[in-house]
Amino acid sequence: MVAKILKFFNDNHWYIIAGLMIALSVFWTYGCVSTTTSLLYPEQKVCRSELQNELNYLVGLAKAREEDLDRQDEVKQALLDAANIISQTGSINPSGLINLAAMIGAIGFGLNRNQKLKTVIAEKKTNGT
Repeated sequence: MVAKILKFFNDNHWYIIAGLMIALSVFWTYGCVSTTTSLLYPEQKVCRSELQNELNYLVGLAKAREEDLDRQDEVKQALLDAANIISQTGSINPSGLINLAAMIGAIGFGLNRNQKLKTVIAEKKTNGT
C-alpha cells in the first residue's frame, strides 16, 4: 500500500507541486491585503484605506499652510496699503491702525496655533501613536 502511494507521488509529483502552487496563489490573491509604504511613516506598511486617510491628512495640512500663507500676504498687503495712504495723504487713519493691529493679532494667534499643532504632531511621532 505504501509502495503504491510512493509510486503515485513519484509519477505525479509535478502535478502535486502545481496544485499546491495554485492553491497558495489563490489563497494569497483572495486572502492577503495589498500593502504599500506609508507616506507619514516610511518604516510602516499600510493598506489602501489607511493610505487614503494619510493622503486626506496631508491635503488638509497643505490647505492649512496655504491659508496661513494667504493670511500673511493679507497682512503684508495691508501694511503696504497703509504706507501708501500715509505717503499720499501725509496723515494717519486711526481706524486703519486699529484694523491693522487686529490683523497682526489674528496672525499671531494663527502662528501660535500652528506651533501648537507642530508640537502635538511631534509628540505623536515620538510616542508612536
